[in-house]
Amino acid sequence: MKKNYTVMFIMLFVASIAGGLALKNLFEYSMLIGFGLGVIFLLCSAYFAGKNKKDSKSQ
Repeated sequence: MKKNYTVMFIMLFVASIAGGLALKNLFEYSMLIGFGLGVIFLLCSAYFAGKNKKDSKSQ
C-alpha cells in the first residue's frame, strides 16, 4: 500500500506554528522554534508531494 505523507506533514506544519503561538508567553523563543519546525515540515511536505507527482507520471 502506497502511503502519502504530504497531508501529515502539512498538519504538522500547522500544529507547530499554532504550538509556537500558544506557548509564546511561556517560553521566550517558542515562536522561533515553532516557525523553524514548521519550515522543516513544509519542506518535507513539498518533497513528498514532488516525489508522489514524479511517481504518478512514470506509471
